[in-house]
Amino acid sequence: MTRRPALWTAIGLVLLGAAIVLGTFAAAYRHGWQQLHDQAQRRLDFLGADLTTTLEKYENLPIALASHSELPDLLQHPEDPARRDTVNRRLERLAQATHVFAIYLIAPSGVTLAASNWATPTSFVGQNYAFRPYFRDALAGGTGRFYAIGATTKEPGYFLAQPVRDGAGRPIGVLAVKISFDDLEANWQRSGELLMLADARGVVFLSSRPEWRFHTLRPLDAATQSLLQATQQYGAGPLAPLPLDRPDEAFDGRATRLATQAEGNGRAPHWLRVAAQRRTLGPMDWTLLSFAETDGLMQDARAQALAAGLAYAVLVVGLLYARLRRRRDEELRRVRRDLERANAELEARIDERTAHLRGANEELARKIEQLASTQRTLQAAQDELVQAGKLAVLGQMAASITHEINQPLAALRALNDNAGLLLARGDLDAVQANIGRIGGLTLRIAEIVARLKGFARKDELQPVPVAVAPAVAAACALVAADARQAGQQIDIAPIPPGLAVLGQTVRIEQVLVNLLRNALDANRDRGGLRVQVAAVQVGEQVRLSVRDEGPGLSPAARQRLFEPFFTTKPAGLGLGLGLAISASIANALGGSIEFADREDGQPGTVASLSLPVAVLASPPAAALPTIG
Repeated sequence: MTRRPALWTAIGLVLLGAAIVLGTFAAAYRHGWQQLHDQAQRRLDFLGADLTTTLEKYENLPIALASHSELPDLLQHPEDPARRDTVNRRLERLAQATHVFAIYLIAPSGVTLAASNWATPTSFVGQNYAFRPYFRDALAGGTGRFYAIGATTKEPGYFLAQPVRDGAGRPIGVLAVKISFDDLEANWQRSGELLMLADARGVVFLSSRPEWRFHTLRPLDAATQSLLQATQQYGAGPLAPLPLDRPDEAFDGRATRLATQAEGNGRAPHWLRVAAQRRTLGPMDWTLLSFAETDGLMQDARAQALAAGLAYAVLVVGLLYARLRRRRDEELRRVRRDLERANAELEARIDERTAHLRGANEELARKIEQLASTQRTLQAAQDELVQAGKLAVLGQMAASITHEINQPLAALRALNDNAGLLLARGDLDAVQANIGRIGGLTLRIAEIVARLKGFARKDELQPVPVAVAPAVAAACALVAADARQAGQQIDIAPIPPGLAVLGQTVRIEQVLVNLLRNALDANRDRGGLRVQVAAVQVGEQVRLSVRDEGPGLSPAARQRLFEPFFTTKPAGLGLGLGLAISASIANALGGSIEFADREDGQPGTVASLSLPVAVLASPPAAALPTIG
């Protein structure tokens, strides 16, 4: 029941806020539009008065000049060079004094007899202007007025013409004055306002934007276009309408869009939203237009509406905050009472739980100590298992090792007997050579025994950087006797001298010996003759691989390789603990052991020992070559 009034209150506040925002927007837009209209009207009044003053200033100039006596004299004697030169220079001085574009005298035939620009490349002298309306109007006895692009100079200007009369008052020629509005148009452009001046037909001939000049306010009919081209008022080409979005609404006080773009820049037009104000002025019914951009009205109205909305929102939020603050204070007082009651209950429970936790901590400490003791026992058992594995390997290699030692012992016995005979004969050089061979065989036996002692030594697991090449060479040397006895060869691929892993030399050798012996046994089952050993770095790991030429592993056997007491060898050739112990060693060193088929598609298996890469303090000796 309490939610429905709150919902209706919220809806009412939202609707009221929307009404305030919309009302403020409408009022601000109307006020801004009225200000824009008043400003445009005042601007039109000022510009219209300025343009009217300019036109009136030059309106009487041709009347005053046409009465000069030198002009009728030249019209009556057009072939006299002296009279023509005098009038040319007179008109030149008058043009400079009155700041007009040109003053020129035209014969009844339409040919210009004299002009103020007589000495310029674009002189009017000799040009025929009989096609111009201002000439025809003045020759008929009236005043000629015309704005057009000059047929000779191609410069636009305002033409004023008056008849030149003889003594009887008859028109015998025309005096024309061309006035340039370039300064006026430049002032419009510098003002930054959007201004246009169009003739009675709606052709824009002055503008604050050059790209709007010589466009029409509305499309012209064919007859008007033909007339403009016949008089060459604005050039020979057709006139295009202004780029207005809605031409029918452009000049009735409503907003429309007008395109503006710098000429020749190749960019898309920029559209302005504008409203036009117009004023008709001058004797030729010219139309002065002022366009005001209305985007600012929308922005200002939006800003005021937004400000009103924000003020309303702040007021509503303030009222809601005050109400919530009052409710929160009441809630806080109630919560404080509940907290005090709960605090008392909590303290009692804490005392009870503290005594319970104290007993639990004591029990936990006792169990942790038991766990540590069990872990130490497990580690010792694991070390014993590793040591037992090494001894088991040595036991399996006993026959081969015995054969390795018996060979030099037999040679020692023979050399010793031979030395006695040689000594009896007095052949001391031969005795000396025998003694040298005896020393070499003794060193060989000592090397075999030292290698076995090092492999059988019991050690603790303390990983350090270990050079890969010496470890591989030592492991291969331990199984070299078995390889020779089986007629097989162990190939060691070149190993970079600086390649090292994090581990323990003896345990790495123990794992490699197990993998090598398995490879030799696999080759013996299939008749393979070669075991390949390689070491490569793969990312942050070093992979030591042992590749055999055996029959490979079945999927079922591969899944159980690391189970204790599981073996694929015939009975009596293994207990099935070698790979289980090797996997335990690899895991303890942060590595792993994997088995895969040969990548070259040949029969056999690749056993890989992966260990973390390490950096040696000094480079080790190079790896041993092939062992066979």
